[in-house]
Order: sequence, then C-alpha cells, then structure tokens
Amino acid sequence: MRIKPHLLLILFAAQVQSGPTSNQKLAESLQQCSQLQSDFARLVCYDNLSKEQQPKNDAETLSPQQQEAAEQALNQKDKQPITAKQLPALTADLNEAGFMYSVGRMDLLGAEFDAMLISLGHRINMADFSFSQQPDVHFNVFGQIRAQFDVEELSTRNNSGGALINTDFSVGGELVQNRPNWSWRLSYRHRSTHLGDEFLIENQDYLTKRLNLSYETLKFLAFKNLGQWDIYGGGGFITRMEPSGLHKFQWQAGWQYQAANYSDFTPVVAMDLSSWAEADRDLNLTLRAGFKINKWFNRPVNVFLEYQEGHSPYGQFFTEDFNYFGLSLYNEW
Repeated sequence: MRIKPHLLLILFAAQVQSGPTSNQKLAESLQQCSQLQSDFARLVCYDNLSKEQQPKNDAETLSPQQQEAAEQALNQKDKQPITAKQLPALTADLNEAGFMYSVGRMDLLGAEFDAMLISLGHRINMADFSFSQQPDVHFNVFGQIRAQFDVEELSTRNNSGGALINTDFSVGGELVQNRPNWSWRLSYRHRSTHLGDEFLIENQDYLTKRLNLSYETLKFLAFKNLGQWDIYGGGGFITRMEPSGLHKFQWQAGWQYQAANYSDFTPVVAMDLSSWAEADRDLNLTLRAGFKINKWFNRPVNVFLEYQEGHSPYGQFFTEDFNYFGLSLYNEW
C-alpha cells in the first residue's frame, strides 16, 4: 500500500513539546499503528496521529527508533493507493463505484438466459473539513453506470454485443469521517433507469408497462474494521421518487473478509444484504468469493464467483424475482 508522502512527512517531521517523554509516546503510537493488519485501518491510524502532531512545535528531533519506524511505514507499498478520505470499497455492494465485468446465467421475468453485466464508476475527493482535534470530514462525489445484456443468442441478433436489457445511472455526493474505532458515510444519490431498445422490441408489452423509475436517496452507513474482517450497516430514505407512492425506506448490512496474502494472491469473501419494502421479496443477497491479484497489473484486480438472489436490483424490475450466478472481474479504482 502506498501512503501519501506528505502525510508521513507531517507526522515524522513534527517537533514535540515535552522532550523524550513525548518522543517515547509518539514512538509507541507509531508502533501500534504499524501492527494493525488492515491497510485501511493502518492508514487511518497514521492520518489521525499526524493530525495530533501538527500543532506541536519544539526544536526536538526524532529519536533513531522513530526514524526507523518512519522508514518502515514509508516502505509499505501496494500498487493501488487506498485513501483514508473514503470508506474501503464494499466488495459485495452492487452500488459501489468501480469497474465490474461479469458473465454468467440470469433468471429474470420467468426466463433463464446467458447474461453479461457491466459497471463503470468512480469516486473523487473534492474537499476536506477540519474540526479542532477531531478527524477530518471528507466530501466526495461519485458516479456509476450499470448495464445488463442478454447474450443468449448472439448469432441471431443485429447487435453482436447482445441485447441491452436495462441501464442504471447514479450520481451523488457523500460526507465521510474515519474515526479511531469506526467510520461513517452520509450520502445523497440520484438514480434513474432506462430500458434497452432490443429489450423493448422483444418485450413489446413493456411499451405500456414501462416505468420511468427515478429517485433520490439520503443514506447513512456505519463501517467498522475488525482486523481482517469488515462489517457495515445502515439505512436510507427516499426523498423524491417517480412514480410517486413507492415505499421510502431501505436498509443495508454486510461483511467482508480479506485473508493474509498468499504469494501474489489474497483470498476475499464478502456478503451484502439489502432490503426495500417496495419489492415482493424482503431480502436481496449478493455473495462474492475469490481472490485479489496483487502484483501482475498496475493495480489490484479482483476475480470472483458471484451469486445474486432476491428481487431484481436493475431498473424497473425491482418487484421481480431474480437470481444470477457468474464469473466477475472487479476493480476498486
């Protein structure tokens, strides 16, 4: 993992007020941070410690032990920087902004067929807000596009890429704070959905059944790292919806586990549970299990077996029973 140099320079070049006692305390804090197993938790620990040191001013220099700890921290490298200005990616959450390509078998609208899922999104930090000795609050913006394709009979279609079923568009902003023992995220997201032309041609009853599904959701999520485990949970409230009359409350919970590195690979398992009272089935389940490739590419790439079950998370089919099993490539960028 690559820690931003300016954060560590602030931390290790900070001058302390009370001589050897403060130096010893700082060295102990550095040692505690370096022993954290989670990359994310370790970076948050360094960030919070650097903020504590910024106001201090003295001519005292770092001890050899502190210098050694600084060098060890700077040597912690990974091909994808993980920033403490956002939560770690929720591996099994379909709404996480990132890149995903998946091929598999889908059961939707009473038919089972070969399908392809594509997702493309990104999250960018825009501003940081400081409040005395409290951890910073970070403001990020994000966007995501998800598309689903029926690729059952490519040779009979005019479009060799398959029949587009539906496309979901999301855009929004969020506030994130990473506290010493847990983190939270408050987000506001707009979502709209659009049926594909090929789907409408082959399912012309949707010319009249089509819904212009569009809504905005205010959502709070709490996240806690427990070594190699992460757990999270929260709920959302729909502030505006089209069509009107939809149930307003949604909730979400999940966990993810990242094992110790095995050569160039890291085993990963994750589960996400979500619910929306508008759907016929109360619970949506997403399971992803596989491994992260750490060294072959410019940034880590995840390879998963993926299973989704419940009501459809795609487009206006949110009341329809649905399941999907496939092989997925996923990148948290």
